[in-house]
Amino acid sequence: MSVRRFLAGVSTAAVAAASLSLAAPALADPAAGYTPASSDVIGVGSDTSEFALAYLADGVNGTPGYNASNPANRLVSWNAIAPSGAAATINLPGNPAATRPNGSGAGKKTLYGAGNVPEIDFARSSAALDATEKQAGLQAFPFAKDSLALATAKTSNAPATITAADMVRIYSGTVTNWSQLGGAPGVIEPKIPQSGSGTRSFFLAQLQAANNGTAVTLAGTVAEVQEHDPSQVQANPNAVAPFSVGRNTVAGSPLRIEGGFTAARALYNVVRQGDVAKPEILSIFGESGFACSPAAKPLIAAAGFEQLLPRTQGGVCGVPTQDPTTNLATEQVATSTTVSGTSASAGALSLTATVASGSAVADGLVSFYLDGAATPSGTPVPLTGGKATKALTGIAAGAHTVVAKFTPTTSSVFAASQSAATSVTVLAATPAPVVTKADTTLVVKFKKSYAQGAKIKGSIKVKESAAGSATGKVVVKRGTKVVGKGKLKNGKVVITITKPLKVGKNKLVASYAGTSAFAAAKVRFTVTIR
Repeated sequence: MSVRRFLAGVSTAAVAAASLSLAAPALADPAAGYTPASSDVIGVGSDTSEFALAYLADGVNGTPGYNASNPANRLVSWNAIAPSGAAATINLPGNPAATRPNGSGAGKKTLYGAGNVPEIDFARSSAALDATEKQAGLQAFPFAKDSLALATAKTSNAPATITAADMVRIYSGTVTNWSQLGGAPGVIEPKIPQSGSGTRSFFLAQLQAANNGTAVTLAGTVAEVQEHDPSQVQANPNAVAPFSVGRNTVAGSPLRIEGGFTAARALYNVVRQGDVAKPEILSIFGESGFACSPAAKPLIAAAGFEQLLPRTQGGVCGVPTQDPTTNLATEQVATSTTVSGTSASAGALSLTATVASGSAVADGLVSFYLDGAATPSGTPVPLTGGKATKALTGIAAGAHTVVAKFTPTTSSVFAASQSAATSVTVLAATPAPVVTKADTTLVVKFKKSYAQGAKIKGSIKVKESAAGSATGKVVVKRGTKVVGKGKLKNGKVVITITKPLKVGKNKLVASYAGTSAFAAAKVRFTVTIR
């Protein structure tokens, strides 16, 4: 555990005034003579993340760490190399002079095989597990994101930008002078971290990737140095070395980070297979552990890194793995939701929600709320191409408000959002159109009298007030009895009275029922039988 006795005898004001670059070296190792308890969770290894683990253990800048509320199973993290004035060895339970592992590889070797040190519970690592470590059953808990870049002295002969291709040429010895890359004249002095360094293995993998997948044979001029030791570079205008951007920041940025090459990587805490499910391990490094909690985020940031997102937000923080972590999501993608609605027919409403998320395309579900309540069907709609639509019917005519709420799917990197209340108008039913029919009159042409037994025949014409000829039937009745009928042709019909009429005067009625275009009409006339 990182016991911070450096505060003893130092005034609060003086501590607050100290820069992070001055405070950091004193924070990363337990106090002189401190021996952890066997119940503590003890770690060694990577130089890259040693400050992050120290801060997670005991806090920094007024933010408490894990040990503040966990007096049992405390988190203890030993530096990769001894800080100034500290012993070269480290104290372990029952072993007060244990070897201090320097780097990710050396730390992981204490967890298995001939180098196994049972008192050590975890190894800090800035590189993923290699084949041997996987075979040994080690498991890595990712927790933070770092970026590796090339660093030079602030006053350097190097150009301001070194591309990945130029990096290969430097470390293979193809170019040897900064002037060959557009810099000032000066013989290039490339540096690389010591053997066993996680930064070294990660950097060599980046060199190979930049060399079209072929491993780069390092030039004889490439010198091994302690990783992240700025003194190896900062006073040399011709030196260049791979360097953690986070470590350079926490040290007060003593080096110039070159433009061009940069590679993001995960930082891990590695444990034995048999320890991966232990409560004391999970309470610190697991998905619900302290290292992945909101409380740890400012502590990790103070060490120059970014906390990985938990699995519930689309990340992998605290998910044990044997594979390199490629999901380096550290912040959920912000979204904004808008909604619109159109009504094309009575009672119908078509709603469209648009979820904007920058250049990414959000995935998840949208729920629509009409006048404060869930829409009639209530079923959320999946996003397709950043949009979700819903068709509603049976909605009351008039003004309404609608809100769309976006809910990301489980394990999504997108943040939830909802639209503002938006006004929509639903159409009312359209009244049936009023049809105006043309007026009609009937003109009857029958003789006034017929001899008894004679054929009674005449014509009836429908006269219209509009263009066109009336169609339909004309019926002739005497009282309620139909005595003749016929179908109009060109607005006229010839009707023969088929029922016998009585001798004398017969009062008849001719009726036209009308059509959709022509109004109905009646006419009375008299036929006399003599």
